[in-house]
Amino acid sequence: MDGAVERRVPVRDVQALLRHRAPFLFVDSAEVGEDGRTAWGMHAFAADEAYFMGHFPDDPIVPGVILLEFVAQTANVLLSHRAGRRVSGYLVGVDEARFNRSVRPGQTVVAEVRLDDVRAERIVGFKASILLGGRRCMRASVNIHPGDWNFQGD
Repeated sequence: MDGAVERRVPVRDVQALLRHRAPFLFVDSAEVGEDGRTAWGMHAFAADEAYFMGHFPDDPIVPGVILLEFVAQTANVLLSHRAGRRVSGYLVGVDEARFNRSVRPGQTVVAEVRLDDVRAERIVGFKASILLGGRRCMRASVNIHPGDWNFQGD
């Protein structure tokens, strides 16, 4: 950045912006950049999550598909925030996913999503990362269809 400080606005009620519910809700809390183009979701992975029992029981890690779902939910928080109401966004594509570090039980991570592009077929693209202690664990481009909302990029 050019020395500017990213100003963030806390999301007061994540569940008001997402249709997901436990056990498949991964955004514990969120913030949205004042520019409305970036969002951060936070999630703590509890050690007793059912998938750890089978996803390498002797060396448990968070499955990559769960990390991708977490960034998709964070992107949906951003879409809903921009719309001023809950948007039923659907993950319709993932490109260039790379997993750099494992996320383990008991760790808290941050998903950062930035609005990237809007395609004619009403697909909204985001650049996404998962951060653990400021270090990137995963990056990908995710594509969300905003359901019944006619998203207009700026």
